Amino acid sequence: MKKAFVLEGPLVLRLFRTIMILIFARLGNYIPIPGITEVESFYESSFRNTSIYNLSALSGGSNVISILTLGLGPFFSASLAVQFLVKLYPAFEKLQNEEGEEGRKTIVRYTRILTVLFCIIESFFLSNSLRSFVFNWNSISYFVVAAAVTTGSLVLVWLSEVITERGIGNGSSLLILIGNLSRFPDFLINKDDFDSLNVSSQSNLYIIYIIITLVSMLIFSTLSQEGARKIPVVSAKQLIDGVEDDMRRSYIPIRFGQAGVVPIIFSSSILLFLTTSIKQLPNANIATRVILDSVNLQQIFYFFTFLVLIIFFSFFYTLIILSPSDIAKNLKKMSSVIQDTKPGVATKVYIRKFILQASFVGSILLSALILIPSILAAALGVHPLSISGITSLILSFSIINDTVRQVLAYRDTRKFLLLAE
Repeated sequence: MKKAFVLEGPLVLRLFRTIMILIFARLGNYIPIPGITEVESFYESSFRNTSIYNLSALSGGSNVISILTLGLGPFFSASLAVQFLVKLYPAFEKLQNEEGEEGRKTIVRYTRILTVLFCIIESFFLSNSLRSFVFNWNSISYFVVAAAVTTGSLVLVWLSEVITERGIGNGSSLLILIGNLSRFPDFLINKDDFDSLNVSSQSNLYIIYIIITLVSMLIFSTLSQEGARKIPVVSAKQLIDGVEDDMRRSYIPIRFGQAGVVPIIFSSSILLFLTTSIKQLPNANIATRVILDSVNLQQIFYFFTFLVLIIFFSFFYTLIILSPSDIAKNLKKMSSVIQDTKPGVATKVYIRKFILQASFVGSILLSALILIPSILAAALGVHPLSISGITSLILSFSIINDTVRQVLAYRDTRKFLLLAE
């Protein structure tokens, strides 16, 4: 028993290290961009600027103007671009799948280079937004803002990698979670809407709406993360012995939410980046700008495009992390086959079909998470949560579920190693 307690030390150390890094990251929110002093006026404006505020909120950035305003957004964009390159170009696919550790290091190097590039691009849009709030703005100000927020974003990327390697959970996800928790009151209710609520009836309905929404999101998020389909696998020995006992049958579990929160993060980043870019264009099409500037039409545009992107990335990213070819090769190495399926091409086709079916269920669950708050709001006659609030709540629940699962898995691994000694 004493030895088992001692072995819990590494888990405690990892948890402590993770908490300290998250605290350090939050302190970075209070480091201002050099030369930018009109923070409060810009913050009040950015609070109502969906693109700027949401882009920071959904990428672990600061809720005020600081060197961490960009958050991990550039890193997510770079990761997405590299994953597309891996799928489109055989040379990149070979690097990731066949070159071993050196190939993966090369992929990471390309991702970091692209991260710097996206930092510079996004810092340009941020600089344009800051111009009207800063006195004595000049060309040097562009460079100062770009250098400050790029450095801040790269530091966050490094901290996320340290958490992933030496802490508990996924570093980038935890940084997003801690940022969302700091914005929780803003996500639940808009200040203007709060002032207009009737104290007796409307406010009570809104409280009921929030409670039902949170419970529903918790249920659907858990189903997405924990629900799975199983591919039945039979070993060569079982085939020879003719064993049909279900207790000895093996399975390959394919979770509905195998892609985790990646579809939501990628979809949010792309959608917000596009809308921000369009608004910055001086000669943008009038009809396009009217759509983006209209709250109601923007809601429709966001919901429809957001759902399509979530479904697409659920399929895309799941097929990246669960390659049917790799699974088929591993089954062959273990002298195992899928029950009632011939080895070879038939196995690959079966696995791919199975993964797509599980991904479809997962994308439906994620879509339901997006739609439920709006449906409940319409039924109760209250103002719905903002899109950023809905998305951030989904991310928070998913990240918490994923982190708890990783902590339990790490604990079980330590217990297994103890028993093996």
